[in-house]
Amino acid sequence: MLTAFFIHLRMSTKTQSDKLLLLLSFLEGGAVMSCELIGAKLMAPYFGTSLYVWASVLALTWGGLTLGYFWGGRLSKKYSGDFNLLYLVLIIASLLLIIMPWTSIMIMDNLVNLSLELGTIISLLLYLVPPLCFMGMVSPIIINLLTEESSDAGKNAGKVYAISTLGGILFTFLMGFYFIPIWGLKIPALLNGILLISIPTLLILKSKKSPIVLTAVVLFSFLNLNSGERFNSDEYSIIYSSEGILGQIKVVDHPAYEFTEDNKMGRALIVNNTLQTFVGHDNDFQYSIWNWSQYFPTIASIYPENSEVLLLGLGGGTLVKQLNRLGHSVDVVEIDKRVKDVSVEYFSLDPKTNVVIDDARHYIRTCKKKYDIVIYDTFLSESVPEHLLTIEGFEDVRKILKPKGMILSNFYGAIEGSLGIAARSVYKTLSRSDFNVEILATPGDDRSRNLIFIASDDIKDYSIAEYSDPNSEKIEDLEQHFIDYRFMDTSSVEILYDHKPILAKLYNPLAKSWKRSYNDYYAKYFKD
Repeated sequence: MLTAFFIHLRMSTKTQSDKLLLLLSFLEGGAVMSCELIGAKLMAPYFGTSLYVWASVLALTWGGLTLGYFWGGRLSKKYSGDFNLLYLVLIIASLLLIIMPWTSIMIMDNLVNLSLELGTIISLLLYLVPPLCFMGMVSPIIINLLTEESSDAGKNAGKVYAISTLGGILFTFLMGFYFIPIWGLKIPALLNGILLISIPTLLILKSKKSPIVLTAVVLFSFLNLNSGERFNSDEYSIIYSSEGILGQIKVVDHPAYEFTEDNKMGRALIVNNTLQTFVGHDNDFQYSIWNWSQYFPTIASIYPENSEVLLLGLGGGTLVKQLNRLGHSVDVVEIDKRVKDVSVEYFSLDPKTNVVIDDARHYIRTCKKKYDIVIYDTFLSESVPEHLLTIEGFEDVRKILKPKGMILSNFYGAIEGSLGIAARSVYKTLSRSDFNVEILATPGDDRSRNLIFIASDDIKDYSIAEYSDPNSEKIEDLEQHFIDYRFMDTSSVEILYDHKPILAKLYNPLAKSWKRSYNDYYAKYFKD
């Protein structure tokens, strides 16, 4: 009887231990995916969110895990049956995850002026791979602890990887749909780290390894206390900052360096270190300091009052206010709710403005309303919304255009040579979609100007265009800014299709130049 009781007690203890190990495997799987998502979003203010960044994140995530699997297997053999090994690995992984938002800033501050590809890869190697490597060690160690007989190894391995993957699936949804959009990046990193560190810390404190834990906590506290915002110039003031769907958003008051001769004070909306909106402090932030922003409302002025306009991309709401001054009715599609909140609170956007929080292409495909004008303004310097600028995308937009409707699409300035391949592809795709296409170039060279693609089914009379803001000179003759594309060679460029997303690749050489210029600008004025 006594022998049977001890066997039962041993089996009961073993069952509890196995459940604990599987719980830790679940939490580790969730932490892996959280680490990957947070690591990718941390890249945005420095190197953007382009396909090149995501490809690097995915590749190095698997690279870190691969190293972890290898070393975890080696360590589990050397320290077979040692639960303290698992606890120490989990604690180190947790601390590296918790401090990642701070270590990434220190690393990328010093690497931002490298090329997009090199800067991205080196940064990720330094701040993303280490925590993932330790997380990768967890599964082999847990499998070793679960396995008493070699015949159970395959079953236990399958169980551990299944439960770890389940945790990854759940945490991916939670992070992508709730935690990051609501709390940004630092709080989710902290919460994930606490979840992963709590159980092993409590267990290891009972052992002789507790001084190691104390040392790790002191190290983390030191790093945390010595981190903080890097911007400290007396000439500017950050009045809002957060992380979320689009990445990093800041609202900054600072002089209009390089934009006006008198360096008047302006308020900037900065998304991932890219200036999206810049308005003057005078007149309650109603008017843009940028002269080129006059071109969109001037083109839209050829339509009568009460015309229906769909604006894809809100920014600071400058274009909404300009269109409203023309008497147009405006609906806006914006993917990040923070942008609407910031525009209302800091840029005097009318809170009654109809802003739909949605992806632009999804809204276009599902809305039932017809519009006179559809405006594309969804660009960041390092990324281009290629899913909107395809044959199929333009076919979808045509379905929501009224007769004699118009598409206006913002684009970056190069159209000739190798840097202009992307713009020529957009032009060719619009033309193949049976639109009459015009290309307007704002003043400046091809690296500092904007292009505006104008597409419609009929020929427009731009001589009736009339619009002006008090901060900018009135545009007297729109057509003098049109590009003569009669001799533009499009024979070697490709038409853009949904099934062949190549625009980001074509756009990358120009995007790198723009991103470098913005990073240099903010390094010059706003960084330590």
